Amino acid sequence: MRHKIAGRKFHRNTKQRKALLRGLVVSLFEHLKIETTLAKAKEARRVAERIITL
Repeated sequence: MRHKIAGRKFHRNTKQRKALLRGLVVSLFEHLKIETTLAKAKEARRVAERIITL
């Protein structure tokens, strides 16, 4: 049973998902703005906030 598994899969395997999020976050830091879907933006926000708070 899935009990509150955090994160979205985006119909990709782990390596593809990490590459997608890494690319979104890098673009965000380089350009200060990105255009993407709401779900991808929410996941990218989680990754970016972890980097910022380090």
